[in-house]
Amino acid sequence: MSLTRQILLGLGLGLVAAALLSGPLAPWQDAALSITGVTGSLFLNALKMVAVPLIATTLIAGLGKLEQAPGRLGALTAGYYGMSTLLAVSMGLILSNVIAPGLRAGLDPEDVQSLMAQASLSPTFANGSSDWQSTLLGLVPGNIFNALSTGNLIAVVLFSLVLGLALRTLPTEFRQSQQVLWDSLQHLLMTVTQWVLRTAPLGVFALVTTSAAQVGWAAAEPLAWFVITVLLALVLHAGLSLGLVLWRLARVSPLQHARDMSPALWMAFSTASSAATLPVTLRCLNDRAKVPSSVTGLTVPLGTTMNMDGTALYECVAVLFLAQLLGADLTIVQQLLVLFLALATSTGMAGIPAASLVAIALILDRVGLPAEALGLLLITDRPLDMCRTAVNVWSDSVAARLVAYYAKTDSPAMAQTVTQAPTNVESSQ
Repeated sequence: MSLTRQILLGLGLGLVAAALLSGPLAPWQDAALSITGVTGSLFLNALKMVAVPLIATTLIAGLGKLEQAPGRLGALTAGYYGMSTLLAVSMGLILSNVIAPGLRAGLDPEDVQSLMAQASLSPTFANGSSDWQSTLLGLVPGNIFNALSTGNLIAVVLFSLVLGLALRTLPTEFRQSQQVLWDSLQHLLMTVTQWVLRTAPLGVFALVTTSAAQVGWAAAEPLAWFVITVLLALVLHAGLSLGLVLWRLARVSPLQHARDMSPALWMAFSTASSAATLPVTLRCLNDRAKVPSSVTGLTVPLGTTMNMDGTALYECVAVLFLAQLLGADLTIVQQLLVLFLALATSTGMAGIPAASLVAIALILDRVGLPAEALGLLLITDRPLDMCRTAVNVWSDSVAARLVAYYAKTDSPAMAQTVTQAPTNVESSQ
């Protein structure tokens, strides 16, 4: 049985267990939830243990590899990916505040306190006591190892970006050896992460059982609004934001491009995997959209590993939803911090199974909210995962169209770069 099916089984069993503990087995609820609470916390701690160094090594290694991309072609591709992900999380941030899904029906105060009591950090940040000065000071830690050990994710991300940029300036012989080092560390941490994720079915069972038994049907209405918010944000980002990029910048009809990419979009929706959809995406772009393989050979594999619009949007909405649900009034500065962390983790965790679960746990921990609360989101995660993966693939295809257009029209030098771009996509398989 695949890991995905095992996780779904754990989710289903968790809902059944929660129903039993709220009904015929109510006398044993406290004892059972003490066990599932500890089990869920152990699972989340194991994820957070490897996630922060994994994000750091992935960002450093990724920036080093970007140097291998043809000059302006690589810069244009990277610029688009940064812009599209920023548009995605901004859309999620705006709709989360406009719709406010977590405020549609509040939980009982006792349920809120029960969940907040599980937080491993004091929720002072979530209660608004953090100001912009302390947030700014946190960007530059006095000790990077202390930042790693305390989960200061934003400082780790910025330090990794600086280190990755410095890596690109090294002489060739040093850069190559450093690239091998960071690639090796990234693969090593990825292996450990995959080991941890083998326990995901048990962890999901424990988290869902604990959360569902504590809040019951009280969270049903807010969860429905959460799903509506995520789906609306995904549709607006894919149709409006990226549609305008296609129409105004790439000079392509969004409807025609959607028809060209329909097999890849259905494949992404069905499998919930950008990597599994990669061959279909390449065929659609090359054969149906007539994008040169020299362009798709760079943009699509890079997008599969770096460009996660739908994932970043989902992370942003999920954290703000849980903050609203738990009564945490995040300030503008704190919401912008969530936006930045969603940007960073969606890139740094790309290609990891259950990446959103890991990233949301990290962000919740950073803003002082109980990571255990994400057990509520697991109920709706699979269908939303299918939708956000389709948006990820759609964004990759828009990048290919945009780069192909400017490669042909910008300058002869740029066009020559396209013909020389690498076409090997094995690294992203």
